[in-house]
Amino acid sequence: MRFNNEQRTWTIGVQAFVTGCTFTKTRSLVALARPHMRHLMEDGGETVNLAVEDEGEAVYLSQIECRQMMRVFARPGMRVPLHCSAVGKAILSATSGKTLSKILHQRGMPRLTVKTITSPGLLRQELERVRAAGYAVDDEEHAVGLRCIAAPVFDETGDVVAAVSASGPISRIVEERVSQLGALVLEASRAISAEMGAPPKGEPSWGLG
Repeated sequence: MRFNNEQRTWTIGVQAFVTGCTFTKTRSLVALARPHMRHLMEDGGETVNLAVEDEGEAVYLSQIECRQMMRVFARPGMRVPLHCSAVGKAILSATSGKTLSKILHQRGMPRLTVKTITSPGLLRQELERVRAAGYAVDDEEHAVGLRCIAAPVFDETGDVVAAVSASGPISRIVEERVSQLGALVLEASRAISAEMGAPPKGEPSWGLG
């Protein structure tokens, strides 16, 4: 992930992204999410991303960049670890304990910055906080100088299918803004979940097994 000084809106194509999901389903998710992503970008003033889990990693599907001079750039198709990214932690917060253990066994928890969580026990504690708040925060855990806030997206079955996030430099997303931006991200994730057929108020059945 890097900073970019040109505004762009990115959407992934079939050649750039390969998952177990069909392309039709992926395309539908992006199409349904984009209006809410743009609304989140306008309200929050930060770059917005949509990501899914694939083979134990988070893969970005679509991005709408903010209008700030300095902004985060993550081209769709880019992969990031689940344990140290906001989109990854948001997705993990809604998966089962068994799935989490399997992913950590396969992928490990490499340290990318001094703030990266590298202990499974501490990660589980962090995911409890994510469940309580409704959104995850990456506080320079994936990249120095970057703060990201994400919330999970659910489908009609109540399964987590993606995460939506807002990202920016810590000079702009100061600690005092985190809860405000978190509320906007959570609102967007619920709106996208509703578009996917999730129950209107349905508190998801968090994966604690």
